[in-house]
Amino acid sequence: MALEPVWVALVDAPSLSPAQQRTVAEIVAHRGDPATAARFFARPDVTAETRALLIREAYDRQLIKAVLATPVVTTEALLIAAEKLGAETVLTEVARTRWDLQEAQLLLVKRLDHAAARRVAEAWTYFGPELRIALIDAAVRDKPQDLEHGVASDSGRKAERDAWMAKVESWHNDVWALLSAQPAESLWPELIARSSGHDSDQLIVNMILARAEELPDRTLLACLKQAFPKADPEPDPDLRGWAARLELERLADIVSRHPRALALHGPVLRPLTRSLALAGVAEWRKKGISKWEWSTFESLAAVCTDPEVLSDAAECLATATLPSWQRDRRPDPDWGIGRSKAADALAGNPLLPSDALALVAPWLGPATAARFTQHPNEQVREVVERTVAQAVSKTEPVQRDVRPPSKEAKRPTLPSDDALAESGDPRSELASYLPLKGPAAHKRQIAQAIIESRFADADLLRELPAALVLTSASHAPGVATLLQEELGDNPQMWDTFAGKVSRMAPNATKSLTALIEEARASSTSD
Repeated sequence: MALEPVWVALVDAPSLSPAQQRTVAEIVAHRGDPATAARFFARPDVTAETRALLIREAYDRQLIKAVLATPVVTTEALLIAAEKLGAETVLTEVARTRWDLQEAQLLLVKRLDHAAARRVAEAWTYFGPELRIALIDAAVRDKPQDLEHGVASDSGRKAERDAWMAKVESWHNDVWALLSAQPAESLWPELIARSSGHDSDQLIVNMILARAEELPDRTLLACLKQAFPKADPEPDPDLRGWAARLELERLADIVSRHPRALALHGPVLRPLTRSLALAGVAEWRKKGISKWEWSTFESLAAVCTDPEVLSDAAECLATATLPSWQRDRRPDPDWGIGRSKAADALAGNPLLPSDALALVAPWLGPATAARFTQHPNEQVREVVERTVAQAVSKTEPVQRDVRPPSKEAKRPTLPSDDALAESGDPRSELASYLPLKGPAAHKRQIAQAIIESRFADADLLRELPAALVLTSASHAPGVATLLQEELGDNPQMWDTFAGKVSRMAPNATKSLTALIEEARASSTSD
């Protein structure tokens, strides 16, 4: 509904008393158009209180945007408008018309979340260093709320944990978008140099170390001093092994991205590496090593410059045992593969002593072992020569008694995982052997080989004999999750499934899918 002419006339009247201004402001706010509102708002005799009233009472967002574009808009007016439109909208509007209201802009920036801060920065064509730093700080402060204690290890709350991790990733991406924008890079020295008590420092420094490429020496050293402020030559007795391993892996990632880190900040990083490595080795000796922990040896080998610590790690690898909670399970090939990779990594560190190299040599991969066949240390040469000889013997064809050629076609055998990896699509290669064909012994052999492959997934396992799949230790977590999804919370289905498993012969050929379907049918048949 358009304004009656009388109200338009009052908007343009030569003078208005405070009471008249208030009445006109209310009418314009409720029924006026943006142009009329802007004309009334810009009158020199309109008080600040009346202007504030117009913004608060306005129904139309476009009307508020129109008054924000007038030359008389103030910091107070912007803050009131932000209550109606949101800080992001007001900042975007003001950026087009007013650059003299930085005080208001700084106040509004503090109200932004990390995503809005990124959008505002991308929408503005130019803004000064103070505002850019304010946007970065606003994004950093908007940290997702930490997960409730225990959620991280509770498999039943995976969806909640995954959602939280997605929020953290989005937060990090928005902060890095603000940090890595070309104008912001010139501000890195200032951001890094701020006092260590600043709530933005730690994330900013860690993010620059983790994501930036080719940092100047001065910037890299400043980041390292903030991230690793002091040396700790002795291991902290209260430092738990898992925390030490996480920090060691973080340090290895930084050195991998910035190889000059050890040279620039060696007096701190070298003792820290020693402390972390000793804490990890002590934990492994006490509790054993799981297959997921072998990768930490690779991190240790990448950053450790202490021959004594490297020897301790080599001895730990040579005498390694599984954790107590895994010792009663079937051997996991991934554990051996991880051990071999860890041995290769330690052997690649030039500071590893010869006697320590001899300790890890039996677990070296053939390619790595071959590099040391001319080693000056006799003990090393003997061990690696045996390792290489064993690898060669596995590739030589086995001589068998000559028999008349069989009329039956030679049945295919499953390639090794290394050969599957070279195919480019190992999963499809495995799937080509399904459904299983041939005599029972051959089908069982192929099924067992698929189960032992690291490329087997849940869909492939479903088509294999349940008697074999259910006894696989390496796939037990994935199969357990599959059963939880398929059988749900139905007690009858679980009872039927468990009963059939207990009566199943070791050489039974019924597939896991068939067993699940029979259990599901038991619930629907009643």
